[in-house]
Amino acid sequence: MKKKYNNPLVVAITGGIGSGQTTAAKLFEKWGAKVINADQKAKQIMQKDREIRRALQRTFGNDVFSRNGRLNTKRLAELAFKDELHTQKLNQIVHPRMVSYIVDEMEEARFSRKYPMVVIDAALVYEINIEQLFDAIVVVYAPLNERYQRVRQRDGMSKQEFFSRVDRQIPLEEKRKWADFVIDNSGTPEDLEREARQVFDRLLKLQLKKEK
Repeated sequence: MKKKYNNPLVVAITGGIGSGQTTAAKLFEKWGAKVINADQKAKQIMQKDREIRRALQRTFGNDVFSRNGRLNTKRLAELAFKDELHTQKLNQIVHPRMVSYIVDEMEEARFSRKYPMVVIDAALVYEINIEQLFDAIVVVYAPLNERYQRVRQRDGMSKQEFFSRVDRQIPLEEKRKWADFVIDNSGTPEDLEREARQVFDRLLKLQLKKEK
């Protein structure tokens, strides 16, 4: 008979572009946590929610959608990250609906009692002021230049694009100070897994206390 968890721990894993937060979240998933990816959720909403699509069209123009009606996420990113005003407009359109969807999914996972931990993988926890939703916040940290090299290799992103996105996020050094737990991702993938496992095990101990 599978164990039931009456009080799963609700955790945010956050960081910044290229810090490795999603890699850490996938490790938590492998070890038994339920993981909800905020970025994927935002993309789903922008593709499927008619009200959001109309707002994006009004704000950013017709060329953010292709002829078959699919959202051109690359074009939207170019427009949305060119200055702070456009970034704010995108956030105002997408974030309230995204948070609502995430909370619904989080509650569903909690009430299923299947998981010791429900994890939200989200870069903008502090930026959109949702830290109060969580029992603990984990920040995945890596030095700025290392983050740029990873994103360049992964996405072919230019230095200008990378730093325009970094400038729209709270500095990772600040987030690291506010975190309940920090995973240092400045080493090898093996180092990351070892660090992540230590944090995961500490969170499991917190969950056990919560369960009593």
